Amino acid sequence: MAKATAKTAKQTKAAPEAPAQAAEAPVLRKKDFVERVAKASGAKKAVVRDVAQAVLEVLSESLEEGEKIALPPLGKMRVTRTAMNNGASVLHIKLKRGSADATAVAAQKDEKSAADPLAEGAE
Repeated sequence: MAKATAKTAKQTKAAPEAPAQAAEAPVLRKKDFVERVAKASGAKKAVVRDVAQAVLEVLSESLEEGEKIALPPLGKMRVTRTAMNNGASVLHIKLKRGSADATAVAAQKDEKSAADPLAEGAE
């Protein structure tokens, strides 16, 4: 009988709950995204808005075509499956984030390339 009780006890254990933050996460809207990028870069909002629109269009097209995207420090993205829902295309995307060390190395490379131009001007 003790075995049956232990087995029953194992079956009645509750499964661990999913993190509550996934359902309650705030949504970053395009307007807020543009404001943050403008603040971080020091560029004018109108310029950032145009560039952000172009970036989002390229990302959207790339994902729609099934391309893998690697954008440090964001990470690597790929479409795992697609579906149609009421005439809208639904893409399930896997985003693999790098470690903090890999992100720091990528940031250092970006800073170095920004400081050192690719080519010198002709004399």
